[in-house]
Amino acid sequence: MEGANMARQRKKFDPSEQDDIKGDMTPMIDIIFLLLIFFLLTTKFIVPEKMISQLLPTNKGQASSSPPVVEPPQDLNILIYPEGFARGMGVQQMHNMWMDNQNASVAMLQVSNNPPIRIEGASISGSTRAEHLNPVLAEVYAYIAGLMEAAEVPGQPRSEQRPVVIHCFSAMHWKYALMAYDAVRQFERDKAGGRITSSQDLREAREVSFAPPRIRNYHTWELGNELWEILHMR
Repeated sequence: MEGANMARQRKKFDPSEQDDIKGDMTPMIDIIFLLLIFFLLTTKFIVPEKMISQLLPTNKGQASSSPPVVEPPQDLNILIYPEGFARGMGVQQMHNMWMDNQNASVAMLQVSNNPPIRIEGASISGSTRAEHLNPVLAEVYAYIAGLMEAAEVPGQPRSEQRPVVIHCFSAMHWKYALMAYDAVRQFERDKAGGRITSSQDLREAREVSFAPPRIRNYHTWELGNELWEILHMR
């Protein structure tokens, strides 16, 4: 018994008697199948033929897929700027002229590309008597109303007529802009039969607005640049 135990203890280790270590390939096969499915779903096996990369018009021909684009009406611009400035001057020239003589006592009022009219600032001050003020207001109204009448689109409702935008040079008194605004509103009242009293009446009337303030400190000659932009409005 003792001898048998000793024989077993003396028995040498034989590597061939051990089981082979094998890796589990199942996860790897799953990954391969997933990749195969991914490539099958994302790969195009048929190449399109006779294709030209070009945008074609959609509002022409018999089968129009969409209605034509309707352009908004062009603004009817009213321009207010100091006397002495005109188109053809450069930005720096306008800036230097204004800095040398910052006199805005006389304003030029112009509708689009039409010849302007001259307005004396003293004639519409707070101390102006009615007998002197009324002729000035009548002249401004007649000028604006006549040109707005010429720009009317026949048959269009008031709300679809060309919007009016008032551009007033920022260094000038806003009494000129308010006078122009009142003249436009008076013209709209006359067109509406003398009646614009409610918010509904205003919604049905022509749109009238003041141009937004221009950005400051964006140009060395910012006032000259503003004058140039106003004078070159259409």
